[in-house]
Amino acid sequence: MNRSNRYFVKIFRQIVFGLGSCMILTVPALAQTAGSATAPLPITIEANDSLEWNQTDGTYIAKGDAYVEQGQANISANHIIANYATEGEARDITQVIATGSVTYIQGENTAKGDKLNYDLTSNLYVLTGKNTSVTGPKGTMTATKSITYDLTDNDNRKITAIGKAHYKNSDGRNVFGDKLIAYISADGTLKTIDAYENTKVITAQGTVAIADKLNYIASTSMANLDGNVEITDKENIMRGARAEVDFDKEISKILSGPTGKRVTGILTP
Repeated sequence: MNRSNRYFVKIFRQIVFGLGSCMILTVPALAQTAGSATAPLPITIEANDSLEWNQTDGTYIAKGDAYVEQGQANISANHIIANYATEGEARDITQVIATGSVTYIQGENTAKGDKLNYDLTSNLYVLTGKNTSVTGPKGTMTATKSITYDLTDNDNRKITAIGKAHYKNSDGRNVFGDKLIAYISADGTLKTIDAYENTKVITAQGTVAIADKLNYIASTSMANLDGNVEITDKENIMRGARAEVDFDKEISKILSGPTGKRVTGILTP
């Protein structure tokens, strides 16, 4: 990024624009509170076109290849707006909106999209765009519409991806669906993923299982599939109403549904 001819400003006030951790996958926390134990770091804001600080409205606006950095975290976008509370001396950031080729980086974690909207008062982060993604050391979540990260419950954080969503784990396991809902712990460890509509699981060895919906439990490495299940392993195919897939043991079990319809299989020696 060429910064030699850019507007440049550093803010050393106790305004905390921190850009926390990112998931699975970890995603941005975007702010700390002024009352946190750690002293706030200075913020660097840069832009090609202009910088505006509106003390009446409580906003910082950076336009044109905008860049905001604090510590090891940064956001780059065409346009960045940070809103802060004007009451009191702390001036806590309440909302950050970044638009146009948005990239958020925090350590080894990266989030990308067309727009980033983080409401710090409700601990809710939304990333939208056709090529939305959140990548961390443990995996990557992508979607064609949006990825929402809910920090309300710190020990059970909720990540929702909509639009041809795909989660790829670092061990080669893949989960697909029109909608994915993942739950992670505070340290970013994946707990479960629920997938809805056009769901698919691909194991590291290449076994493919499709269904109407599925649930993956990370602690047991098990995926439970429900509705129009089909499991394909090379030339072998099994079909039924339900299925269980053991990722660790590479065992797929097909089950009949409540109607008693028989399961079927085509097995090639």
